[in-house]
Amino acid sequence: MSGRATRLRKQDIAHLLRSAAAITRCSAFVMVGTGAVIARGKTIPLDLMRTREIDIYALGIDDVDEVSTLIDGTIGEGSQFDEAFGYYAHGVGERTACLPEDWRTRATELRLQAPARVTCLCPETNDIALAKACAWREKDRAWLRSALLSGIISLDVMSDRAALIDNPNAPPEAELRRRLATLRSSALPAGA
Repeated sequence: MSGRATRLRKQDIAHLLRSAAAITRCSAFVMVGTGAVIARGKTIPLDLMRTREIDIYALGIDDVDEVSTLIDGTIGEGSQFDEAFGYYAHGVGERTACLPEDWRTRATELRLQAPARVTCLCPETNDIALAKACAWREKDRAWLRSALLSGIISLDVMSDRAALIDNPNAPPEAELRRRLATLRSSALPAGA
């Protein structure tokens, strides 16, 4: 087994996307989570790149769940692929990440050309951050604090988009706004 990746790099993401395309015969995906921020970003603090996975789903197909299950089974966590390379893809659903309804207007398309054409939509960083605020796991809160302190996300932008989330997995808007306020106070310098 090769060593575990401590941070995901853009070339790892490209490898995962090409592998997902090869096993699923799909050529278009959406990536949510930290991987999308890494794929979009030019300069990202190293602590925000600490992940071994990308979260993806196939775009424009009838059975997203079936393809996501195939991704998990072949290049997912604990797979031979994961053991060999130290990173993996997690197949998710279209509503797994609680994104604002208009997220596609801000998404960036990642295009890979060779050996086969693969495209991947990557939501804007504040949209990903908002989805992390909806999930609110400890790892999400730590990521959000670091992203806020490094200046790659804006609580004002996130707050403006909070009302645009229409997802049964999302907390009520009032709870989401409470979480953003908690994040704001946790990122204030001591004594402020």
